[in-house]
Amino acid sequence: MKIQTNPALHLGFLTNRVGRLLSIHLKNRMGKEEFDMPGHCLGILAELWEQDGIIQQDLAISIVKDKATIARALELMEKKNIIVRIKDEKDKRNKKIFLTYKGNELQNKVMFHAGGMLKDVNTDISKEEMKNCLQTLDKIYNQLKNKL
Repeated sequence: MKIQTNPALHLGFLTNRVGRLLSIHLKNRMGKEEFDMPGHCLGILAELWEQDGIIQQDLAISIVKDKATIARALELMEKKNIIVRIKDEKDKRNKKIFLTYKGNELQNKVMFHAGGMLKDVNTDISKEEMKNCLQTLDKIYNQLKNKL
């Protein structure tokens, strides 16, 4: 396989750019009245929609953000009544993070706008191409995650 010499076409740079642009596009579609938080809060929400009650450290590992970034995001989300943090009965040093009713309600709104956003970007991408892309990215993600 030929090594890519153009940084803009390197997998790391390209996926980072695409991820940031998707996040910006989604936030613009939703508007501040529905989602007035940094983009990485979407990653936290997505993780909690899949695994409510996760501890902060596991959340940081899962969404690949440092503990300080996660702590600031959770503080903001708590102020907005999207999550609550409850001490873990098994280990008092940890707090489990749970979605509030408002946090769960955001899932429908985010997914509605995400669906519209994907229609915007899928104008010349076939279903098969998108399926292959998502499967490949999922494999890459899991391989890298398992190496951490």
